[in-house]
Formats: sequence, C-alpha cells, structure tokens
Amino acid sequence: MSTTLDSSASLPSSAALPAHVKAGPRLGARLIHGVPNLLVFALLAGVFYVGHRTHWQLPKVSQLFVAAAAAPDDWCVEHLVPDSQCVECKPDLLPRAAEFGFCATHGVTECVLCHPELAQSAGEPRMPQYDTAAALTLVTRPENNSRNTLHKGRVQFATTESAGKAGLDVDVVQERPMSEAVVANGDIRFDPTRVAHLSSRAGGTVAVVFKQVGDAVRSGDVLAVVDAVEISQAKSKLLHAIVQRDARRISLQRLQAAGEGVAAVAVADASAARQEAEVALISARQTLVNLGLEVPDNLAGRDPAQVDDELRFLGIAPEVLRALPAETRSANLLALRAPHDGVIVAAEVVAGEVVDPTDVLFTVADPSHMWLTLHVRQEDARYVAPGQEVVFRTDSSAQRISGQISWISPTIDPRTRTLEARVVLDNTDGRLKDNTFGTGDIVLRHEPKAVVVPRVAVQATPDAKFVFVRDRNYLQPDAPKVFHPRQVRLGAHDDQFVELLAGVLPGEVVVTEGSNVLLSQLQRSNLGAGCGCHEK
Repeated sequence: MSTTLDSSASLPSSAALPAHVKAGPRLGARLIHGVPNLLVFALLAGVFYVGHRTHWQLPKVSQLFVAAAAAPDDWCVEHLVPDSQCVECKPDLLPRAAEFGFCATHGVTECVLCHPELAQSAGEPRMPQYDTAAALTLVTRPENNSRNTLHKGRVQFATTESAGKAGLDVDVVQERPMSEAVVANGDIRFDPTRVAHLSSRAGGTVAVVFKQVGDAVRSGDVLAVVDAVEISQAKSKLLHAIVQRDARRISLQRLQAAGEGVAAVAVADASAARQEAEVALISARQTLVNLGLEVPDNLAGRDPAQVDDELRFLGIAPEVLRALPAETRSANLLALRAPHDGVIVAAEVVAGEVVDPTDVLFTVADPSHMWLTLHVRQEDARYVAPGQEVVFRTDSSAQRISGQISWISPTIDPRTRTLEARVVLDNTDGRLKDNTFGTGDIVLRHEPKAVVVPRVAVQATPDAKFVFVRDRNYLQPDAPKVFHPRQVRLGAHDDQFVELLAGVLPGEVVVTEGSNVLLSQLQRSNLGAGCGCHEK
C-alpha cells in the first residue's frame, strides 16, 4: 500500500493566519535591507562635520601626528603650533623688536650691523672685524627688494623635538679666512720672447746632429752642422776682397810716393780703385756676418794663405771639428747654435737631410719663466688691474700656482669677447708645462676673519635672500621655539661656506639643513591662509 504526502495540505494557508503573524516577516526584511543606507548617511554626516571643522582642507600627515599631542581646541592650523603658544596669533608671548626699515647702506631690512640690538646672540653682539660696506661696493652684487615683507614673519615649532623631526640642523655664524675673486680660464705657455725657432741660414746638407728633443742647452751650444756651398763661396769672396783691397792700397801708396812725376789723374783713379776695394771688402765681410759667422778684424795685410786657413773652418770650434767625420771637414761648414739657455722642445732634422733657410730644424725654449694668460670675461674686465694676486689651478692635477698680473691688454678680443691678462710665473724648478690649461682666481680682496655660514643655510626668493636665525631664548624650557628670517647680502664663497656681508653677526645661530622647510612654511603663512582656530 502506498502513501502520498501533500505538503500543501499539511501547512496552513496564509489566509488562515492571523494579521499580526502575516506582517512580521515583511517588516523585518525591510529593516535589514535599510541598514546599509543608514550607514552611508551616517558616514556622509561625519565627512560634512570634519570638513566644516577643517575648512575642507586635507591635513598633512605631519599635522595629524603633531596635533595629537595638543588638545583638539588648542591648535593653530595656520602656524602648526598649539594656539596657546602661537607667537603670531598671540604677539604678547614674544613681543616684536622695534622696526627700523630698509638699510640703504647694507641693503637689508632690519639691519643688525646698524642696530646690533636686533641680534639674537646670547651675549654681547660681536661686530664684523672688517668694513663690510666697502666690500659690498667692491663688485656688483644681487640686491634685496626693499618691499619684501617675508622678514616680518616668524617660524615656530611646538617643541624642540618637533623641530628635530622636521630635519632641522643649526650652526653658529663663524669667522674664517675667505677670498673674493674674479674667475677666468687661462693657459700656461712658454715666454714667446724666449722661444727660438732655428733654421739654417744657408741651404745645404746636414752633416751631423748633436742635440735631440729634451736636451738641455746653453747659449752658443752647437746643435747641428750644415754643409752649405754658399759658405765657401762667401769665404772666397771675402779672401778675394782682402787681396784686392791690399793691392789697391799698395798701388795708391806708390803713386803718391812718386810725387809730381805721376799724373794727377792716375792718382785719382788709384784712389777710386782703392775705395771700390774697400766697399767690396765690407760687402764680403757682411755676407759672412749675415750667415751667422764672426769675421776677425785683423785680416788686413796678412798673407792670403794664412787668411785662407783662418777662414776655412770659421765658426767651427776645434772640439766640434774633431767630432765631424773626416770627409765632411770642408770650408762649407755652418754651425747651428742655441741663441740662449733652454731645452730643445722640437727637432725636425737628421744627418744627411737636405735643408733650406725656410725649414725649422730646432725649437729651443727657456722654461725658467712661463706666461700665464687669463681670458677675463668682458663684464669682469673693470675689476682687473696690474699687481693683483692670481691663484691658478690646473685642470689635470689641480696644481695651484700663484703670481701677480703684470700686463693687461688694452683691447677686448673681438672673437671671444674676453680681455687678456698676463702673469709671469717663475719656473726654475720646471714644474710648469707648456700648453697647460686651467682656471685662475684674480683675487679682489682677502678677509682673514670673514663672517660666514654654510652654503645650505642661505635660501632665496625671486627678489631677496634669507637665512633663519634661532631665537636667543630658544633653549630655555618655557620659551617659544622660534626662528627669525633675516635678509642677507652675499659676498665670497667656496665649496662649503658663503660670506654674509650683511644680515647676521658672528655668534648668532642659523638653520642649515632644513632651512628650505622654514622658507616654505614662511611663504605659506604669508599667502594669508586663515587661522581656523579663531573661527569658532
């Protein structure tokens, strides 16, 4: 027997249920579906509330952490310190000093040089030990805008710890030696008045070469000997002129001794012939001199054979003659000599080579004195004068050479638009090399106790330069942690430090690392962002 179960028959129909039983499940389902909408409306209400409190500005992460340390109602949003400590909102906490305005002498606002009472040093203010006003006018320097008002603001931190977390570091304004200079590119070369390019004065064949590149020579040393036919021809011409002059002289003397028995015309002709012989002798002698040979003065009246022997090896010293091969010992020899002490820097000759007077065979340079030529920019030319000290650094080895300007060109180079200034350098030790390039500092002034700060301490806006000076009471426990912006004027500088000719005094403390953070905060406050802590 089978049994069939009908589920619809076993459950009561909805029509048979009471009214309150039918409505219960429907209401619960509606409540469950409405919970997400309620959560969304609650979140939006919270966002509107927070936005109204913060003026719809998204707070920085750093503000969230710093603000957590202060009470919710004691926080200055504009200056990022507790409202109860804010010296900008409550000036009585740190009264401002008297305002003196812009100093035309030093080019800064609220000048501590003219008003030392403005200094933030712990003890008695220390003034610079040199005339900074004179240094300011030495060269053209960037100027501060007298209408810039960033100096009126102050940057404050809630605690010293918060300043440290912001990455701030400080240093004391120091005094150290500094030099201000005009920088110019330059090159070191041989003194051109002590460089000789030697050629043979007569064409011929090189018989022997005695010196090579790098050899040191003394004035008069024989560098090479050239076999030139022109030399023997000039010697023969001189010998012939000597004989002719002597013969004409003797003939004239005889005619004059004969007295009235000789016609006056004959005596006159003999006198003219003697004068012609004298001119020919002078001409022949000068030819040898032009070839670089020194002709003795005592050749007149001597035996021609003796004169020929003396002229044969004229200008060739015995030791040089002994060094020559026997087959080259002729009357054609011409010695090539060093004109001054120096070093052979070029030699373009070998034995047996045929040369002529246009060929440069040797270059002899005297390296004991070198010329440093500086190429000064046209805009810096007005600052350069003879006698100024120059410190030159080579590009290759960073070698430092010192000297003084001895000459300044009267003209600007039309191609490079630079002015040439010359420094004569002593090089007796041979450490300087020809064609050395580098950079020269033409020293305008040297201050043994210049007022300096690290270069990172200086910040700039388009119209002014600043440093941030720590308040004198900064380290006292209950004192506001404030940094004061100061306009400054820059002077000399090097890789680490920059000279401040106005704006600070020795002994004050300035911000180094992190000074850019202070400038950003100062500019933010200067834009006029509202202080939400007062709009309640």
